Amino acid sequence: MSDRRLSTGARIAAYRRLNRLTQRGLAARANVSHSLLTKVESGSRPASQSFLAACARAMSIPVTHLTGQPFIEEQTEDRLSGPLNDLRASLENFDLTLDDLPMRTLAEIRPDVRDMVLARRDAQYARILGRAPALIDELVQLSQTLTGRDAEHAHHLLVQLYRSAADVAYALGLVDLVSLLLARMDFSASRCGDPYQVATYRYMRAYSTFTTGRHELGRRIIHTALADIDAEVRAADPIAVCAAGNLRLRASILATRQGDADTARGELAEARHLADVLGREVTGMDLATGYAGAMSFGATNVAIHAAAIEMELGNHGSAVELASQVHTPSGYPPDRIGHHHIDTARAQLLIGDNEGSMSSLLVARQVAPQKTRYHPSVRETIASLVHASRHAPDNLIGYANWVGVQL
Repeated sequence: MSDRRLSTGARIAAYRRLNRLTQRGLAARANVSHSLLTKVESGSRPASQSFLAACARAMSIPVTHLTGQPFIEEQTEDRLSGPLNDLRASLENFDLTLDDLPMRTLAEIRPDVRDMVLARRDAQYARILGRAPALIDELVQLSQTLTGRDAEHAHHLLVQLYRSAADVAYALGLVDLVSLLLARMDFSASRCGDPYQVATYRYMRAYSTFTTGRHELGRRIIHTALADIDAEVRAADPIAVCAAGNLRLRASILATRQGDADTARGELAEARHLADVLGREVTGMDLATGYAGAMSFGATNVAIHAAAIEMELGNHGSAVELASQVHTPSGYPPDRIGHHHIDTARAQLLIGDNEGSMSSLLVARQVAPQKTRYHPSVRETIASLVHASRHAPDNLIGYANWVGVQL
């Protein structure tokens, strides 16, 4: 079923038949529209993330079985396979010292970890995979040989590395690798003496429930994290406000995946209030405290999520209108800008603005090429644009070839 020549709709149909389900049977079991299912299977309508999660859960398979991830041919073309193997090897050790491993000091390693955090925000997957394995080896060694605050700081840096690598693994559809990275992240977060790193771990753990469709579990994880930092949020500590704002935004998306519009908009309103409390955009590296583990947050991220929520809820016209009001400030993370344009492209497609959809995808490719190439929603949108085109223009043909959509 991982044949790249198959569309997502064709994969849904194939797994449906394997489960001996009719279209009406799957629609009923997944609680999705029968009409929408027929359109997705035929390729005339792109599948939303909520739709995919519902179908996958109904057939007891991972969402990645339907998206066709991981995209092995593209990983091979981009020379990611070797570095991915190196990353898996580095994760084998997390609690033992190795006699033959040379060590640098924390001060020497810190700039390299910062570079990995910046690479994550730039959606530069190859850069992360190329450097993270060796850094993990070094920091594990330090975390097991140093003591006190130095050991905690080593674990703090490990959390940042694991998160950067987990973002890459998630983007590539490597569910097993995400799970392993989350386990390592949990181990170090609980040993770095920093409640915000525990909150970051829980934020990422909730993210992983998008793949399994266990959205209620994701929401429980989020609210546990919020409770742990509630006192600091009430005191308007900027690091806590950034963490809580991101947690609220994640909770809003989880609620949309469950079709709970009221809760989704309520969580968004909470995030908007926190952005007002913060009063500015935080990139995660610019707080006066010099704290390098803060989550990026501000009014722009809230505005991006407002559009994404309406799109997931099926209000595509409202989503496009809200998306048009988003103006990202200078220095805003390319990862988030790219994702915003990917989402906008799908909403534009669904209101019949094929030209606008293609334009948004071109912007996404320019801003965050690696994120765009590996995002399954991009393939869905491109496939639908191809399906709708009587004579596909050259830029659409080139884009389809770039992301691996067969014409």
